[in-house]
Amino acid sequence: MATDDGPASVARPRHRALLAYLLLHANQVIAPGQLIEAIWGGAEPSSARSQIHVALSELRRAMRKLGLDDVIATRPGGYLLALANGELDADVFGHHVEAARDLRKRNELKESARTLRAALGLWRGHALADISAAYASSARQALHEHRLSAYESLADAELTLGHHDAVLPVLGELVEEHPLRVRMVCHLMLAQYRAGMQAEALLTARRLRTRLVEEQGLDPSAQFLALEKAILNADPALDLTPGTLTISAPPSDTAPAQLPLDTWGFTGRDRELAELDLLADVRDTPPVVLLVGSPGVGKTALAVRWAHRHRDRFPDGQLYVNMRGFDEDRIPLAPYDILRRFLSSLGVGPDAVPEDVDEAAALLRSLLSRRRVLIVLDNARSADQVRPLLPGSADCAVLVTSRNRLRGLVAREGARLLPLGPLTEDEASDLLRVALTGRSDEDSDVAARQVALRCAYLPLALRLAAAQLTGQRHLTVADYARQLTTGDTLAVLDEHGDLDGAVSTAFRLSYQALPPATRRLFRLLSLLPGQDFTPVAAAALLGVTLAEVRPRLEELCIGHLVSEHRPGRYTMHDLLRSYAVRTLESDEPEADRTMAARRLVDFYAETVFEAYPLLQPRRLPGDREVIYPPREPLRFADRASALDWHDQELENLVGVVALTGAHAWHRRAWQLAADLLAYFIIRRRWPEWLSVLRTGLLSAERSGRPEAMAHMENALGVVHKQIGKYATAREHYGRAIELATKAGDMRMVAAFNANLGGLAINEGDLEGGLRHLRTALSIPEYGQVPQYAVAAYINLGCALIDLERYPAAGDALQRALTFADIADDTQQACYAHHNLAEIALRQGDQVTARRHAERQLRLAEEIGDPLRRASAHDSLASALAHEDPVTARNHWQEARRIYRELDHQIGAVLDEWLAALDTFGDAAELAAADDARRRRCRHLI
Repeated sequence: MATDDGPASVARPRHRALLAYLLLHANQVIAPGQLIEAIWGGAEPSSARSQIHVALSELRRAMRKLGLDDVIATRPGGYLLALANGELDADVFGHHVEAARDLRKRNELKESARTLRAALGLWRGHALADISAAYASSARQALHEHRLSAYESLADAELTLGHHDAVLPVLGELVEEHPLRVRMVCHLMLAQYRAGMQAEALLTARRLRTRLVEEQGLDPSAQFLALEKAILNADPALDLTPGTLTISAPPSDTAPAQLPLDTWGFTGRDRELAELDLLADVRDTPPVVLLVGSPGVGKTALAVRWAHRHRDRFPDGQLYVNMRGFDEDRIPLAPYDILRRFLSSLGVGPDAVPEDVDEAAALLRSLLSRRRVLIVLDNARSADQVRPLLPGSADCAVLVTSRNRLRGLVAREGARLLPLGPLTEDEASDLLRVALTGRSDEDSDVAARQVALRCAYLPLALRLAAAQLTGQRHLTVADYARQLTTGDTLAVLDEHGDLDGAVSTAFRLSYQALPPATRRLFRLLSLLPGQDFTPVAAAALLGVTLAEVRPRLEELCIGHLVSEHRPGRYTMHDLLRSYAVRTLESDEPEADRTMAARRLVDFYAETVFEAYPLLQPRRLPGDREVIYPPREPLRFADRASALDWHDQELENLVGVVALTGAHAWHRRAWQLAADLLAYFIIRRRWPEWLSVLRTGLLSAERSGRPEAMAHMENALGVVHKQIGKYATAREHYGRAIELATKAGDMRMVAAFNANLGGLAINEGDLEGGLRHLRTALSIPEYGQVPQYAVAAYINLGCALIDLERYPAAGDALQRALTFADIADDTQQACYAHHNLAEIALRQGDQVTARRHAERQLRLAEEIGDPLRRASAHDSLASALAHEDPVTARNHWQEARRIYRELDHQIGAVLDEWLAALDTFGDAAELAAADDARRRRCRHLI
């Protein structure tokens, strides 16, 4: 590396290997998995990911010591080594070589030779000489090939200029190192002949002929034979146009043109086509672009569309082969069979094709060395199937499509990866619109979007849907959309036409290619109710450890049957999910399905149960019904991480409660519903909680346990109070108290009375509220236990505030603060500070009000409670309104923003308040109006 203090090197071998790989892929985001494959080549240790992380950290430190700051950056999805133009010698070399080619085309031979000499002057020894990582061999070979090609181009220019004496020494050394490099040998023969060394030239020819026969079993090429004959005959043409006898491309009228028919009605993919342009636009290496994606996503159509668009760039031909990597009726093509096809297309007779696959691959590279040919390798199964077919010439390009990631090609051959997902909604709708040209259905645009959604925006499914509609002209697009929506979408797509279940067949081929254990994971994933999942949930389904499930998940990702759409979270589109359900029913015994579902339920239920104390301390007592404890329980370090997990898993949590009820695991169902109370209160997700509680109440009723029904009725009361349905809330609280009394649980009776008291206060029945609260606090099992009594004392304080009995209210709230501190209940502490701030504001003590509001804000931010943050900003604004109106307005605006995000009705109240804020004549009028506003809001919060 060149630094301000001169050349510098990186000492540790692992660091050098990582740095070299990042340099070879400069300005590209390299995923950790790609680095692991590059360094270990599939034989990585279990600690590979952490080793990479540590090595990169150490490498960054080492480079900073050399004055190279911020060269390696962390980006979403991996690492990026950022370089400007001209900062990497390999790039500079490639630019010089490309410039020399352009100069040669303009017949500026002297300048072309000078530019090539400058390019070759950049080399110092062998590339990657001391790198032993898995990727190094192929990368070293590619760089070396570029260097030799540049030497050949330089020799060609110098010979054309008549500088044969100057190139003789270098050509002699190069041919000694590479005696089978035909083009180099031809240049040496011509230089020797023109230097008056005819005998030496013929001896050089004889050596090449012998080596070709003995080592490769090949006959010399026609171009070599022509040059040898011309030297033997001392042909005068050698002195005039030596360049015409070097290896050349075949006539353009014989160039192969094997691309399939371009897809009719191709729409969208503008971004991917543009990205393909960039990936395929390289100068110093043969670009290999790998198009990967799930079955039916349109990989072949995109590759063929791009190839047709750019066929003029490849005048020497376009080679295409369906490698049959995933074919229902035929086995994958062997590399040798494809080599025979390609060599035949390039004019090699059947008898001239070597029998050894490596020799045939070498012959293909030789034939392509001076040609511009595009190779499309469609439907590849593995990197080993592709590798022998890759050219060595930078003038060629290769497009590979596969359902698998072919990581070996990325790591070793430097293939550029282009993952292909489903179409966008607009692209899918456009595809259907084009395919259904001529139909005039009413509202067909809306219906087409519904069809596109049910087809998961998958091109194969969309084209199949269009074919079915075209074949059934009586069927409207809207009617067809309803069929897809109300029935099994996959079954509808498979039902009609002559494509023999094309979508299911595409999925089946990928599914059957998986190892048995991975197939089982795929079908069990259909039990997950949410749109995405984590590896730990997948492990729970199988009853294995995280380390055991990760390789299987990786195999599903490689086969594009699931995708990691966000770090650590995986998903599959709806059609694949439908196919997974089908395989679950056909391939998984019912008893095993039930066992896997229970493992999943127990995993989620146990995780929620263990996280509860981080959200609030009043967890429902009693043992939980656990049949399959998780092999590796999930635990959280703090409240924030527990809340984040619940947020990420909300859809799965709601679905798992429904799954539990559907299997009649009633005790588990109502306990899980009860254990979600703390989360739903904090996040205020009322519709989801209502859904959970309906299932929980049904299971509680079927269990016949009054205490279970009491918990569900109480929780339903909480929800209905929060959404403003006070009469319904009162009914649920009343039933909860009756059931708790029947169960003989006095703590529950007290707790539900406290809740009913809070409701009465909200309704304006202050005396009734006080009666219920005093009843609750008089029961020792509740009133003398801080973690329970704290809520009742807060509600008591609220009632006394509304009765304007402020000293008594302050005493109740101070006791609530003490109990909250003993119980470590931060949420209740927030409530207490909020109400103490309100007392201070009513008494005109802005300093005390500000202190309580600031404390409430800090606590609310600590626990991630947005509602308490909003009310704290509101109280703080009221405390500051007189002395600092600008800051007060900022706090009110922030409170309004949060309330709006929560879809809370106080947001509308603050809209009115902020609009009227500048209309008040003096501080007293403002304070009176603010007091009235806060009194109104107390019954809304």
